Amino acid sequence: MVKNKSEIKLSVRIERYDCDITSYISKNYVDTKIERLKIDEKTTTHKLTFGNNTNIYEVMDNIKKISQDIHKSGNNVIWAKTYCCSGCSIIDSIDASILSSRTINGHTVVYNLLLPNYSVLNKLKDTLKASGLKYYIYDISSNKTHELTDHEKDILLKLYESGYFDSDREISLTEFAGSINISVPALSDILRRSLKKVVSYYLENKI
Repeated sequence: MVKNKSEIKLSVRIERYDCDITSYISKNYVDTKIERLKIDEKTTTHKLTFGNNTNIYEVMDNIKKISQDIHKSGNNVIWAKTYCCSGCSIIDSIDASILSSRTINGHTVVYNLLLPNYSVLNKLKDTLKASGLKYYIYDISSNKTHELTDHEKDILLKLYESGYFDSDREISLTEFAGSINISVPALSDILRRSLKKVVSYYLENKI
């Protein structure tokens, strides 16, 4: 298998029901922003940003029983360390960096991740599938692009329609180059780049 070393950014939305701190805060302090700063083996450090009118000391007292460690940071921010939920445990099991996260409701969280390569992305997909959790991966982007230019798409389509890729090739590269008024070396270079993109994408995403 081809190993793509390009970094990948993506978002993954996971629905899980075993994060006590998220469930409690979302139910009792609906305007609170919940972020995940760090996942460390069995624990997750959450950053809880409350509205200006929230009694922070009251919140800290209320979440003591579901937190392993609590720190007040500023007037309306609490850092709370809790045991990992199933979603954070999955993120921790792969080589991923959390760029940011947000809570949609008490049971759904969106992680914006940075992965080292497509192999780790495939591991994430396999782990999520095996977990039985509801999830959705989207906004996948890479420093390495497989996107064909309009010119490359046009050349490949015309070559395909002319029978160039058939086993009993109906037209040679020289003949095709003449039909579109382009030199054979230029056409050969376009074809090489285009096929490399197509093959790389297939190997990295379909196998």
